[in-house]
Amino acid sequence: MNLNLGCGEQYAPGWVNVDHEGSPHRRDQTVDLTGELPWPQDTVDAVYAGHLLEHLTLDECRGLLVRLRTCVKPAGMIMVVGPDVEVAARMERDGATLEVPLDQLRFGAGRWLGDVHRWECTLAGLTVLLIESGWSKVTHFGIDEVGAFWPVAFRGPRWQVAVRAEVPVT
Repeated sequence: MNLNLGCGEQYAPGWVNVDHEGSPHRRDQTVDLTGELPWPQDTVDAVYAGHLLEHLTLDECRGLLVRLRTCVKPAGMIMVVGPDVEVAARMERDGATLEVPLDQLRFGAGRWLGDVHRWECTLAGLTVLLIESGWSKVTHFGIDEVGAFWPVAFRGPRWQVAVRAEVPVT
């Protein structure tokens, strides 16, 4: 089973698309990702979390990532994509035009319940979260290097960060 957590507008056929109760988007399962997860141990092959973690507090992120490790099979993977606020701010300072205003990357767009960013997502921040939560082989990718397997909504914006990690094999 492959999970598309916080699927939002990116419903991915062939994946179990998960979002929260207040989401206006199509989904297969409604799950509060800050609580107990409904998937049994070692039943998930891959997790995609696209533009999700920045909507949780850092403590909620750590808790979710730790609980997910139990659900994911040994050597199973997670791919996290989010805004790299540091890269976006640097791009804007250098005169680049961003696809969305920098403040939306920092704070969220408020388009629906929960569309608020609770921390400024960066490559360093995501890497630390994954390592602290016990994931291994944490690897950074340019957004255009993320394979077609992963249901990435928008591959173009260069301010996006993509980090893959694995459940350690014991």
